[in-house]
Amino acid sequence: MSTQTRNTSIIERTIDYYVKRVPYETQRTLSKWFFRFLVFVTVLVIGFPTYVMLKASLQPELELFSHTFLFVPHHPTLENFQNLFTQTSFIRFYLNSIIAALGTMILSVVSATLAGYSLTRFSFPGKERMAQSVLFSYMFPPLLIGLPMFMIWRNLSLLNSYPGIILAHTAHALPFDIWLMWKFFQTVPISYEESAWVYGAGRLRAMRDVAIPMALPGIISVAIFSFAISWSDFTFANLLLTQEPMKTLPIGMLGFIEQQAVHWGLIMSAAVMMALPAFLLVYFLQSYLLRGFSVGGLG
Repeated sequence: MSTQTRNTSIIERTIDYYVKRVPYETQRTLSKWFFRFLVFVTVLVIGFPTYVMLKASLQPELELFSHTFLFVPHHPTLENFQNLFTQTSFIRFYLNSIIAALGTMILSVVSATLAGYSLTRFSFPGKERMAQSVLFSYMFPPLLIGLPMFMIWRNLSLLNSYPGIILAHTAHALPFDIWLMWKFFQTVPISYEESAWVYGAGRLRAMRDVAIPMALPGIISVAIFSFAISWSDFTFANLLLTQEPMKTLPIGMLGFIEQQAVHWGLIMSAAVMMALPAFLLVYFLQSYLLRGFSVGGLG
């Protein structure tokens, strides 16, 4: 008998003994604790970088560069946040990111909702092929489309402007957004809209009063995804926003890395402030996000 066969036989006998000899209640208890252990390990692995970020943002500079690792800062301070707001252009970068992300979110939601509804409710030649190929355009890396976009934006005088960066982020997020809304509107029965038509409602009113409310989880998923794409973008912002007053957070934070020093306190405190809006958005809308992505085939 080979070693692999012998090991397989041992495993099978162990499982058989566990199933037949161990009481059912004990199996449930062991499974529950094993699941809790896996959740704990997952949270620990994912949450440890966040913990280090929060801890470093509250440590003074001397303690931050100490060779001794401290689980809790000995002398917690808000000095890093104070320096961030008073000695840098962080507030301006933050405002630019907010404007770009909100503009991208609104434009993406409107465009994806109309496109997804049209792909679901109207028939035209090549509709299925076009709908399935929409997501393919999302596979292109941002740098590949960023360089020709820079040349086009320069000719259109859209460099260093809010409309320019909003359009760039929307172009990047829209393929996935359209695909998601196309999938979601397929779950909305057309019979409900037909009932509204019978009572005299036009197509636009039926869409507004019937289809869109039923597709709300998908719309919120699109809004969160578009906001995240814009909020964390580095490539398009680095190519299209070259003037200091127009820079967003990912680009502005590069100024905290100098040739002679890296200001880790400023970087960590800025990272905390940058993570806060995305965390709050996902935390309060997570149920809609999960429902939207599950319908889109990602759950």
